[in-house]
This record gives sequence, structure tokens and C-alpha cells, in this order.
Amino acid sequence: MEKVLAENVKRLCKEQKKQLKDLASEMGVDPASLNRAMYGNARLDTIKKMANALGASIKSLFDPIDDDTVEGYIKIKGKIYQFNDINELNQLLQKNNKL
Repeated sequence: MEKVLAENVKRLCKEQKKQLKDLASEMGVDPASLNRAMYGNARLDTIKKMANALGASIKSLFDPIDDDTVEGYIKIKGKIYQFNDINELNQLLQKNNKL
């Protein structure tokens, strides 16, 4: 369950262009405490702070991770690209196929 919490918190931060240290600051905790809460047994009050700072429900922090997600890095002609979904990957492949 902790992995789901951590992945959802990281995903929401990424969507909001927020770093984990910024989230920790908004929650009033140090980044190390946030990290421990994400990967350990977080207390309910800490989870509430996470949800409030992210503008999300507590339930959404524990929603199952979509296992069909495609994201990662690819090296094309010596340059490394990041992609966050299948469309971005296809665009990178099409763009670099023209080079």
C-alpha cells in the first residue's frame, strides 16, 4: 500500500509541477519526514496534510496505480529523451525517424 501512496503523491506533484520539498514545506514537515511517511506507515494526520497540500482526497492517494502506464527514457542517436505516455513516445520516434 505504501508504494501506491508514494507513486500517487509523486504523480500529483509532477502534474502540479511541484517538487517533493515544496510539498513538504506546504505540509509543515521536513522532506525526510515526508519521504518516511510516503514509504512507511504514515499517520492519518500526515496523510490528511498530504491530501490538503495536493488538493486531493485521501482516497485518491490510495487509488490503484494504472499498470498500463507507459513512461520512461529512451536514447536515440546519443540523446536521451523522457516520455510520459504512449503518445509522447510515438512523437519522439516519429520526430527522430525524420532525422
